[in-house]
Amino acid sequence: MTGITYVLVHPGFRAVKVGYTSPRTKRLEELGRRGWIVYRRLEVGAPEAARQIEQATLFELRHRLYIPPYLTRTDMRAFGWTETSSLGLIEAREVWDIVCHQAGLLYLSPHVAGPADGRRRNGGTPPRRVRGDSLPNSRMARTQARIEQAANRIPKDSQ
Repeated sequence: MTGITYVLVHPGFRAVKVGYTSPRTKRLEELGRRGWIVYRRLEVGAPEAARQIEQATLFELRHRLYIPPYLTRTDMRAFGWTETSSLGLIEAREVWDIVCHQAGLLYLSPHVAGPADGRRRNGGTPPRRVRGDSLPNSRMARTQARIEQAANRIPKDSQ
């Protein structure tokens, strides 16, 4: 099943909202009836990935850009208000850029999200590592290592 990370705008509230859903739910239709307009939507491989992109985007908005939630629970009728931001502080295209950046980090660098086997980095006793636990080195990293090793093999007097 796929997941969708979306960016919506509400002209009346002058607000932008980031969220996630799955194609089977009617969430976007319900938000549309409340005045929200889809700015962009990104379909990804799983609902968990869509949620991870949404959460990373919200982290960027709240903790790196210091943009607070904009609407209240009563404005949104009890759900989704914490994912809203003021269009006076950030534009929808900027939020979309963050969504795309976070999706790229998730899909191009899977180790950024955590170890491949799903363990959490919680500071506890590390588990026993065995061969095959870590991801293989990328082709680019292997090539760079080969170049560096070859450079180290050149005798100093011939340089």
